[in-house]
Amino acid sequence: MTEVSFPNLFGGFVIRVSRVAFTVFGVDIYWYGLIIGIGFALAVFLAMRNANRHGIKEDDVINILLIAVPIAIIFARLFYVVFYTKNWTFSEIINIRDGGLAIYGAIIGGMGAAAVYTWIKKINFLALGDLAGPYFALAQAIGRWGNFVNQEAFGYNTNLPWGMTSQPIQNELSLLASRGVDVNPYLPVHPTFLYESLWNILVFTVLVIMARRKKFNGQIFCLYMALYGFGRMFIEGLRTDSLWLGNIRINQLIGLIFFLVFTAILLLIYFKERKAKKSEKEEMEMSTGRSEYASILKDNIKMTEEEDAKPSEPEDGEPPEDKEV
Repeated sequence: MTEVSFPNLFGGFVIRVSRVAFTVFGVDIYWYGLIIGIGFALAVFLAMRNANRHGIKEDDVINILLIAVPIAIIFARLFYVVFYTKNWTFSEIINIRDGGLAIYGAIIGGMGAAAVYTWIKKINFLALGDLAGPYFALAQAIGRWGNFVNQEAFGYNTNLPWGMTSQPIQNELSLLASRGVDVNPYLPVHPTFLYESLWNILVFTVLVIMARRKKFNGQIFCLYMALYGFGRMFIEGLRTDSLWLGNIRINQLIGLIFFLVFTAILLLIYFKERKAKKSEKEEMEMSTGRSEYASILKDNIKMTEEEDAKPSEPEDGEPPEDKEV
């Protein structure tokens, strides 16, 4: 049992948490995996209920999950192992029960597997992404609480009311301080797991609302990638356990790339669709004679006809024609 303290909240608020949810035949079942499983199950349930709205068959959703989920877990672990500085043993690499899964690895692996499946089965990948985006954000929001139970994915010291501390946090900060990192083991830290959970709930809400106003395939998927990348880019800067590529926080870099790339894609598709609709509207108006050009043309024709219908006036110096009596 671990005591998690919030010294600046309500005069000193304390929560007791245990990493072990329950034990089955002598095997401990950790809250970390259980919470992630709950988030995943809820996401799958909601996706199955809304698959038909996006033109995706439920059977295809199940088949994609059976392929993409194992690959996503493998990539999540490999991403973490590659960028976390440590002399890994094989037994440590395959042991994921204590944490150590990188979400960007899961996104890349799962998305790649889904893309291959949709290409083979001739399914619209962007429509699938629109379906999965909101529920993936929801699963992430729930899954981050596994980090809270493990007392990991926290940030640097803070004096904010929600700053937290615990023995595992103090132990980790002491290790970082011994390596020259500017941290104080005995002061509260940013609960960055909470920040990301709240951000993902906001992203989920925005995506659900936008899904009802969807204009083109890929809109919700690109919006998810851009919004998540934007939030993670800032939150990652607060964390003490970042994965590094030289002097660059790799997750912060990927967050920036995701935000820029998918925002650009959204804008390109939006303006392309807008231009196509404008051209289609003009063609329709031309065919019915209601366009601005057609109106001007009709006015000019009418004016010409009116001029032709007027009696001609004699030129200067010429006598007027005799009128018949």
